[in-house]
Amino acid sequence: MSAIESAPEASGPDFGNAPAGRSRRRLIWLAFAGNRAALVGLGGLVVLIVAAIVGPMVYTQSAAAADIFSLNPDSWPAPSHLLGTDKDGIDILARLLTGLRVSLGVALFVELLNVLIGVPIGLAAGYFGGPIDFALSRIADALFAFPGLLLAILVAGVFGQGLGDTWGGLGRLALVTASLALVSWPLMARYVRAEVLSLRERDYVEAARAIGASTPRIMLIHIAPNVVGLVLTASTLDMASQVVNEATLSLLGLGVQPPHASIGLMISNAIGVLNINWTESFFPGLALTMMVLCFSFVGDGLRDALDPRSLR
Repeated sequence: MSAIESAPEASGPDFGNAPAGRSRRRLIWLAFAGNRAALVGLGGLVVLIVAAIVGPMVYTQSAAAADIFSLNPDSWPAPSHLLGTDKDGIDILARLLTGLRVSLGVALFVELLNVLIGVPIGLAAGYFGGPIDFALSRIADALFAFPGLLLAILVAGVFGQGLGDTWGGLGRLALVTASLALVSWPLMARYVRAEVLSLRERDYVEAARAIGASTPRIMLIHIAPNVVGLVLTASTLDMASQVVNEATLSLLGLGVQPPHASIGLMISNAIGVLNINWTESFFPGLALTMMVLCFSFVGDGLRDALDPRSLR
């Protein structure tokens, strides 16, 4: 039995009988807003995203070169360098803000690839079944046969050396994103397939078939909208894992390389100076923890808010 075939059926939202339009969105928001942890997570994500986008433009210290006028490696936080400097004399806050861009950007693009690949495959496998389901399941099995992160490490390790600093570091970043998406989309396909297996037997789908609606119309109009909540929840929760996975690859030296910055690379570089200045690893570790917790809180809040029982 394949990994996709053995997945338990997801309990995604059935909006067939839910209030439509604005009322439905209001009910979802009220359910989400009733979860204090989810609101805290959402606020934390907003702060992190704004810091990643605006921070490097406001905080003018260089994230790639040391301040030659006040070169002081491994310095503690001070007015001139708010979070101190690393072993190369580079401002930690500047590198942290740049590293946030990398971590959040990788997580976002990995989930976009997961949705673009996993959702259509899950829809097709769940709706058509038979040979199509069998063929798509075998493809997913081939990827599930490898431990996910180890396969990403293998891909990044084999192909990463040739990229070097291609396109100003974007080549290595694209490889990290692709390697993580390669091992992540089968899980998204499994979730969607399990939900579609339930949705295709619903009365409104049967009614659409009875009046002669085409298969593409049924899938796009009657089934796809009802998996949006599931996909949104799964993607948000998975982004927490992708942030950790990107940090792991960077920690192992397989992610972006100096002079570019990432959270994992900063932690890796700070390990050797823990006895000199522990704040060099503390602040990147704190940022990583905040990202994971915020994505987890928001994902849990979305899962509860999109539960049909919470809309009644």
